[in-house]
Amino acid sequence: MTTTSKEYRDGILSAWQGEQWGREFFELLAAATDDAERRAKWEVLGELERATGDTLAPLVAEDAGASASTSEEKRPDLDAAAAAYGALPYDEALRQMATLIEPAIERFRELLEMAPDEHRDAVQIVFDHEIAIQQFAERELAGDTATSLDPVRDVIARARASELAA
Repeated sequence: MTTTSKEYRDGILSAWQGEQWGREFFELLAAATDDAERRAKWEVLGELERATGDTLAPLVAEDAGASASTSEEKRPDLDAAAAAYGALPYDEALRQMATLIEPAIERFRELLEMAPDEHRDAVQIVFDHEIAIQQFAERELAGDTATSLDPVRDVIARARASELAA
């Protein structure tokens, strides 16, 4: 990384790890549901996590390898979290999602403020992806299921177009 801020570097690595966890989480939710429409939505959210993780990958390249073993250690926690979340009624899962996303939005807002110029676009995409997940949940809860994924798809497209995407 080109920045010397340990707080920023740790925050970016944590964000990248969160994207890996989120991708697997949404993939597990998709695999566990019998509802084709919900499965498709969880899959799109998993793709969002993959796209934003890819955007962050170049920023954490030197640190990502060391965190791979940590990921395997957390696998039982991931499986348990996905199973518990998947067992919730859909509306309750969405309400929890909208609530749980708030601290992540604040963390990414802080990272965005710390980001050096050369990282700003990537960190903006990651910040925006949290907002898109929140908007997805809010739209779903409001019954706007036809457009609930629009903000998510927008961020996926921006992440794919990013020069930093791996």
